[in-house]
Amino acid sequence: MGRHPHRRHPAHLPDGYRAGRGAPVLFPALSVHLEDPGRLLDGVDGLFLPGGRDLDADLYGQQAHESNDPPLRVRDELEMALVREARRRGMPTFGACRGLQVINVALGGTLTQHLGDEVELTPHRDVVGVFTSHPVEVEEGTLLERIVGRQSFDIASHHHQSVDALGEGLVATATAPDGIVEAVEAADGSFCLGVQWHPEERLDPEGLDLMKAFVRASAESVA
Repeated sequence: MGRHPHRRHPAHLPDGYRAGRGAPVLFPALSVHLEDPGRLLDGVDGLFLPGGRDLDADLYGQQAHESNDPPLRVRDELEMALVREARRRGMPTFGACRGLQVINVALGGTLTQHLGDEVELTPHRDVVGVFTSHPVEVEEGTLLERIVGRQSFDIASHHHQSVDALGEGLVATATAPDGIVEAVEAADGSFCLGVQWHPEERLDPEGLDLMKAFVRASAESVA
């Protein structure tokens, strides 16, 4: 995330899919898909939302902060529509970094646009394009805790925005030491999970477990 509008998806994302034994299908951000986003989901078993540029603040009723990326509105609207349709279908949904924020906004939540206005930004993002690391604390008994089997571990971080008001049906399930929300999931226990970090950047046990759990849930949903 951050002021770097041409930053690509993380280079290690395909490695994460392969490690999880999944086969990714990429959806181009085209306005024609907004007419019937459900057709895209017909060909997949789960919805993964990767990192990327900041969401258009207008989508959650705010004026854009000066540090925000120039928005790509068609991608924002398409991913939000896919989240809503995936939730309607009960399709496993997993978001990383921006992906968490898309899930939250799609379900009616809001974002803190620039963490540097409220807390020390450095633990979450120092140099644009370079990942930082800090620990997260996971709530006991949550889907996230069941997946990773731990309540504290270090993550790969690169964001300057975060969850503010939670979207409908979501609960916060992990936080950074400064209290910033680092994960959300569906309160009803279904597989709708968002993490504010990049599990594909650190294919340690926690990162691998998250990718594998998403692929497994997706396969089980059509079994």
